[in-house]
Amino acid sequence: MPRRAKPVPSNWTPNQIVAFNVAKARLLRGWTQEEAAKAIAPYLGTLLSTASFSAIERSVDAGRIREFNADEIVALARGFRLPIGWFFTPPSVWERAWVATPDTGDRGLDPEVMMDLVLGTADTLEDWKQYLLSWPNPAVRARHLPDGRIEHLGRVQEDVHPRLDEHLRLRFRTLLRHHFGSVDQADETFASFRAFLADLDDPVPDNPEAATPVGEAPAPPAATAD
Repeated sequence: MPRRAKPVPSNWTPNQIVAFNVAKARLLRGWTQEEAAKAIAPYLGTLLSTASFSAIERSVDAGRIREFNADEIVALARGFRLPIGWFFTPPSVWERAWVATPDTGDRGLDPEVMMDLVLGTADTLEDWKQYLLSWPNPAVRARHLPDGRIEHLGRVQEDVHPRLDEHLRLRFRTLLRHHFGSVDQADETFASFRAFLADLDDPVPDNPEAATPVGEAPAPPAATAD
């Protein structure tokens, strides 16, 4: 008889979500477990055995859960060439997995809340953006010209906080897909709404009685004598 698949746990710990996304990252790159271990080894400082890497991916099945530390997640991000947020992104709703946290008990945390923690919200991103404003290196490149003038060649490092704008755009696109199905469908809905508002803005005739009732054609003009 074929082996039955193990049931997906109703609640996944953040460590299980990381393990789940390690497997997704490996499939995304088309690597074997051995190749993935070699890719992250320079950043991890050690070469994981195939058995150790397999144990990471198996921890999603509610067996022995692999606990990751910050150093390991940075190594994973560098080795797989993916942002750190990739590894904390909750699985899709089709996985029926909520996030197990101490404060939510058996209920679990809504995956959308986890997504807010990964992508940020308009409120939390603003605080991060203000923090990043103090981060960039103010040094600039310069060249001394023969006449003694100094030509500025631009900053050594560009500001990083504008990158958060892309996070906001991604979040808005996600919300649009959730509520409208796609960006195109949302655009069609907004276009219809704009047309509706334009109809509301039409001026009311001075003589309401002369207005043509809805659904009726206007009366033909009266005949004039030659």
